[in-house]
This record gives sequence, C-alpha cells and structure tokens, in this order.
Amino acid sequence: MKKLLLIAIAATIPAVAHAAISVDEMTNPTAVRNNGYSAQMADAISVTKARSNSEEFYTNDEEAFRKQNKFVRFWRKLYVYTDPAAEDYSFFHHDTNTSPTYKDL
Repeated sequence: MKKLLLIAIAATIPAVAHAAISVDEMTNPTAVRNNGYSAQMADAISVTKARSNSEEFYTNDEEAFRKQNKFVRFWRKLYVYTDPAAEDYSFFHHDTNTSPTYKDL
C-alpha cells in the first residue's frame, strides 16, 4: 500500500510542477481569447499592460485609423461626434481631467 501511494505521489509531482501559470501567460491575448473573452477584452488587457510599463500600445484598428489621411480622419471624427455608439479609438488614450471643459459636450 505504501508503495502504491509513493508511486502515485511521484507520478503527480511532474504534473503539479507544470501546472503553474504566470501572469504573462495568462494575460497573453491568445490565451485570453482561448478562455472565452472577446478580442476587445484582449486589447484592453494589452493596453493596460503597456501603460503600466510606460509604453504605447495601439490596436490594429487604431493603427489603421492613424494611418488615414487628414480628410478621412476629419469625416470619421465628425461621424463619431454625431453617432455616440461609434468607436472613436480614445478609450484608453486620453488624459483624465476632473474639471469639466467644452470637450465634454
């Protein structure tokens, strides 16, 4: 009986040793999407990680918007201003001010 218990413990040690998951592995965008979260959640985690490391991170949509010419960006900003449900790509990329300004309208 003691022999079987010792063999069972010896067999489970390697499995338990590899069961540890680091924060980098768990917050990897691929791992986040594989755990059932959306791509936006993976982007939000990546932006938060980059900001905590004092780095800039832009999603693919934000990079495509930034590469547009001024005319297209103007019309996109006008569209976003008139349609509150449209994405303006400033969710994580803005300064938080506690005093109200004309930009809050």
